[in-house]
Amino acid sequence: MTTDLDLRLADLVGTDDPPTPPPAPTTQALEFAPQQQDAIKKITDWYAAGSSQVFRLFGYAGTGKTTLARHIVDGLGVSALYAAFTGKAAYVLRSKGCDAASTVHSLIYQPVEKARKRLEELKAQLRDTDDPAERAELTRQVAHEQAKIDSPDWILRDETELTTANLLVLDEVSMVGERMAYDLLSFGTKILCLGDPAQLPPVDGGGYFINANADHLLTEIHRSALDSPVTRMATAIRNSEPGRRDYGITGRDGDSGRLDRLSIADLLAFDQVLVGRNATRWQAVHLLRALRGLIGAPQAGDRIIALANSGEAEVFNGQQFDVVDALPSDRDDRHRLVVRDDEGNERILTCWASGFRDFEGEKQAKRDGRGTIVAATFAQAITTHKSQGSQWPRVLVVDESSVFYGAAYREHAKDLGPAAAAIEGHVNGRRWLYTAVTRAAEQAVIVPSLNGVLS
Repeated sequence: MTTDLDLRLADLVGTDDPPTPPPAPTTQALEFAPQQQDAIKKITDWYAAGSSQVFRLFGYAGTGKTTLARHIVDGLGVSALYAAFTGKAAYVLRSKGCDAASTVHSLIYQPVEKARKRLEELKAQLRDTDDPAERAELTRQVAHEQAKIDSPDWILRDETELTTANLLVLDEVSMVGERMAYDLLSFGTKILCLGDPAQLPPVDGGGYFINANADHLLTEIHRSALDSPVTRMATAIRNSEPGRRDYGITGRDGDSGRLDRLSIADLLAFDQVLVGRNATRWQAVHLLRALRGLIGAPQAGDRIIALANSGEAEVFNGQQFDVVDALPSDRDDRHRLVVRDDEGNERILTCWASGFRDFEGEKQAKRDGRGTIVAATFAQAITTHKSQGSQWPRVLVVDESSVFYGAAYREHAKDLGPAAAAIEGHVNGRRWLYTAVTRAAEQAVIVPSLNGVLS
């Protein structure tokens, strides 16, 4: 018997038997290249087969991964959710029509205070009942809730939208580590993973899904995508040959490209500054804060970034916040800040003061990190490694690709010789610059440094 799902699958892959209903208005104008049609068939076959829980759809910038995923979801007509590691990436998904896209954290983890409230409710019920069977069940539930609170990790929800969804589309998967991946997989929901293998390899325990072969790799760049200077830059960088120390970006491309001079107004208009080294990051932070009249401790107008996960404080490594206000603190080694996250939620964070002093202070803050006190630092400039999984409209890249070129060259020179080491160096520098540029949604500007670049 032909089911509705059979009809939808047949419609997606373009078969004539069984007959198919007309496509939905949101997808009927789309035309897919042969490589994309192959991806549609593979993914629909994977979904129908019910064998593997995960499908890895990887592709370079401009290959249309998100558009393709939306088309497949629409055609299947199933209950699907969209999620990404960071709030920024979730926002980008929503801007591309992936309704209600959220962070993985908000989708599958619960705030500690809710778990504590639930625990107190269960304890109250236990005190108020004498029924042996009910007391046994409540005792089990109390132990379960207490174990979650006592865990140093994030508290996994017992039930979430993912429990009843048929499919999760997971974008920017490079930042998803083993623990989070296992938590996602534990719900049994099929996961369509979207990622870009040309980016830097993930750090800080990420990469569970990206560190595997793609089930399908998209390499053909859409003609329409090449209307974007950011996509043109990313493609030129990725295709640049060894010996091209400019990585194929020689000058200006619209309001993007490689520039030698910036006005102060232009500099302050960028949503994020990306660098390669921590020393450069701190120099940029001091400059950008000073230009905005921000000196000393974090205050209203600052942007900060978490340096480590903290389940109890409900922040994750790499999460950014805008500082709304600084509150009085009774401890010199701590700052109390009113902050707003990328989804517009406000709350108070207590942060170690050492993290806002210098790079060595950041290390101390991470060592001291415990409970609800957060290890964080300024985020006016961050490293490209730390930016993975996020995206901003306008990004300024301080070009330190030579640092990554040199590191790979030195690593391979002795064993492979100078010529092969130069190729390895180029690939490493190229991946760094490509990752930095693809963090921009609308504008990407590359400058040689922030020293002397201001006009």
